[in-house]
Amino acid sequence: MSKKRTIYSALPIVAAAYGEKLGVKVAIGNDTAYTDGKTIVVPNIPDDYPNMDAVWGYLAHEAAHVRFTDFGVHRRKGLHAELSNILEDCRIERAMMDLFPGTAQTLNEVARYMAQAGHYAHVTDDEAPASILTGFCLYWLQTKAVGQSVLHPYLDSATAVIGRVFPQGVVVRLNALLRKAVNTKSTAEVVSLTDEIIKMIEEEKEKEAQKSQNGQGDQNQQNAGGAQPQSNPGGSGQDQNQSTGGNGGVQQGQDQKQEGAGGQSDPKGQGDQGSSNADGSTQAGQQSAGGDNGTSKQDAAKLLQQVLNAGAGDLRGDAHDALKAELNQVAQEQGNSSYTTVRTASDTQNNPAAGKSLIGDVKSTTTKIRQQLYGLVQASQRVAHRSQRSGKRLDARKLHRVVTGDTRVFLKPEAKQRPNTAVHILVDMSSSMSYRAANGKERQDIAREASLAIAMALDAIPGVNPAVTFFGGDEKQPVFSAVKHGETVQNRAGRFGFKARGNTPMAEAIWYAAFELTKTREERKMLIVVTDGAPQNAPACSSVINLCERSNVEVIGIGVETNAVTRLFPTNIVIDDAAALQRTLFKLLERSLTSFAA
Repeated sequence: MSKKRTIYSALPIVAAAYGEKLGVKVAIGNDTAYTDGKTIVVPNIPDDYPNMDAVWGYLAHEAAHVRFTDFGVHRRKGLHAELSNILEDCRIERAMMDLFPGTAQTLNEVARYMAQAGHYAHVTDDEAPASILTGFCLYWLQTKAVGQSVLHPYLDSATAVIGRVFPQGVVVRLNALLRKAVNTKSTAEVVSLTDEIIKMIEEEKEKEAQKSQNGQGDQNQQNAGGAQPQSNPGGSGQDQNQSTGGNGGVQQGQDQKQEGAGGQSDPKGQGDQGSSNADGSTQAGQQSAGGDNGTSKQDAAKLLQQVLNAGAGDLRGDAHDALKAELNQVAQEQGNSSYTTVRTASDTQNNPAAGKSLIGDVKSTTTKIRQQLYGLVQASQRVAHRSQRSGKRLDARKLHRVVTGDTRVFLKPEAKQRPNTAVHILVDMSSSMSYRAANGKERQDIAREASLAIAMALDAIPGVNPAVTFFGGDEKQPVFSAVKHGETVQNRAGRFGFKARGNTPMAEAIWYAAFELTKTREERKMLIVVTDGAPQNAPACSSVINLCERSNVEVIGIGVETNAVTRLFPTNIVIDDAAALQRTLFKLLERSLTSFAA
């Protein structure tokens, strides 16, 4: 059967599965993607969104933050925050891939999509210096450390630009520091490495400033000495030489060539250098041959100071923010508003003494139901035989057929199927379940006893896997587990004492039960909802019920003194007296289990 647009492909179910696998809490939001450090919120992306890999990649990335990032570690605004985030993204994604190797493909896919969608941008010469530096760091780490080869062209362009714009000392030392990022083990170590990078930039800025001062002093001395034998009416021409180059321009160019041969090279882009001198074309040509001048060194120091002073407008920002914005827009325009978060069920409080007493109350009923159900299932599973024309075993009762030419006298056994059914019983425990039924008992007591008796009876039948969940309270805490699939019902009897409370969060309860059923191995899946009222969110209820039906999950609504189930459940039963609940459940399961095995 195709899994498209079924419970198996529905966003809440898949997101919950990811969250459970990765060990994080996942919620379905309206049209906002964000993480608060504990819970990842995924917007209501429609099931037919063609780029779901991007959604799961976003989820895997944010899950890595939740699992591995210490949000209490202080980061300073500006360059420090941006660099530390780039380094941290590398660390947590590597840690996630080590813990869950399968996430490597998911993270690679989201990187591929982000590049295709333009969320990653090539580094260019006309960007702010801080943007060039952080872009290089980003693509270096994501390509070399995380292994996202799709970003290699971005690293190539970033490498070329940073080599043209930044002093060689910065580039060499930055590469060495980025290699250390691979070995960081915590957010604190990442922040410490960020401090090292910023300290390196400060040191390189001081070096460039010192070079500028030394170079300017040498030029002044050379120009002053060269002016002595000349009959220049300008006389005191040192100030002029400092500002315009004066008559010492040729000598200045020669000195720069000698200095360049000594190895002091500045790979900064030529455009700014040429424009800073009166003889711009000559200077640009000399520098392209490997030379430096005092003005270019002074510009390098200023450039590094700009990096250190960078504000939000000078930085690239987090590319994942662009992805989140896209997902938010898709959810806003096309999202399924009926989808709700698959909540984690709270375990009901265990009271062994109350459980023992409750077992005593339902023991005789349970035994009777178990014997009846087991007998019916066994009878339906008895091996039948049919006659055929060949085989190893003759049917003596059919030998007379040979006289008439009918050779169908051999027996062929036909084993019938076991029930092979997972049954999830959802029991409404909203405040109205505290009302009394005709027999004087509260509805909640009747529902509690009936669900325990039926679950214990089912637990004894081979091939049947029961679970019982109560729902009530509110949408944030809607479900409370008494018995999970695979657990022994009798050992959980002490958890059936859950008291009625709050509203009727039925949609959240059905999403939870559907999620639990998708994890069971049984071929057949049944969901029985027992309720005495209407849900808080009827459209969301109808949506998830329809998804279950399309997924071959049988959904049956039992209305206790209410007709509301007839408007929600295609298959429904209405009982006028809560006291009839146990009998109704028995009849329902009797028909269901025997018809499957027949």
